[in-house]
Amino acid sequence: MLVMNAVEVKYLDVILVLRGVTLEVADGKIVALLGANGAGKSSVLKATSGLLATEQGKVTDGSIVFNSVRIDRMMPEDIVRRGIVQVIEERKVLEHLSVEQNLRGGAILRKGELRSDINMVYDYFPRLKQLRHATAGYLSGGEQQMLVVGRAMMARPKLMLLDEPAMGLAPLLTKEIFEMLKRYNGEQKAAMLIVEQNARAALSIAEYGYVMENGRVVLEAPAAKLASNPDVKEFYLGLSELEGKKNYREVKHYRRRKRWLS
Repeated sequence: MLVMNAVEVKYLDVILVLRGVTLEVADGKIVALLGANGAGKSSVLKATSGLLATEQGKVTDGSIVFNSVRIDRMMPEDIVRRGIVQVIEERKVLEHLSVEQNLRGGAILRKGELRSDINMVYDYFPRLKQLRHATAGYLSGGEQQMLVVGRAMMARPKLMLLDEPAMGLAPLLTKEIFEMLKRYNGEQKAAMLIVEQNARAALSIAEYGYVMENGRVVLEAPAAKLASNPDVKEFYLGLSELEGKKNYREVKHYRRRKRWLS
């Protein structure tokens, strides 16, 4: 469905943030994109959705193809019409509008009656139905996260790009959000590319994953294999095969080492 081939991205024609990134998202599948802050994960999503231009960035090499059509030179609204919707990080709700008005805004490029789709969102997020007349700016962080995901659902996406959906959320709410994403994927067959620092949550629902460092993809594998990789465990899951060892120098050396870069 989505193929990024050796994509290079620059901001202001000077700052190189993606260095030959190649990845794929198959039709109806969930893919996780992991990495530390500054690795280039969000730029991958913005390059796909066309939002790079809003930050004076652009794809300077390589190509992005969606359903056999090259999209890296398209405007964001044309990319949305093709079925790609991005959920931007930091819960960008339309603060002065109600919850239901925000949901309707997600379907702005569609025609026809939206009630069945709004009810679909309320089925996934019953809390939003209770708050449908509330002003979005007064919702809690978790409720706003539900709202921005629900708003993306209203566009009936073929591919949903999610940027840090668990950011700032409590563990129980994070679990609820990711369980809902898994259910939505299974029922609506929408593919997902999830950028997330909470690697445990992302890998729990993904089928495949990529790890980025310094603008490059340095490791890729099925999600279960990534979750069991000792380096991924150490650097992204907070687990270490060296637990219990007393030799500080050995632990320090392990923390600095990343086998996928060798």
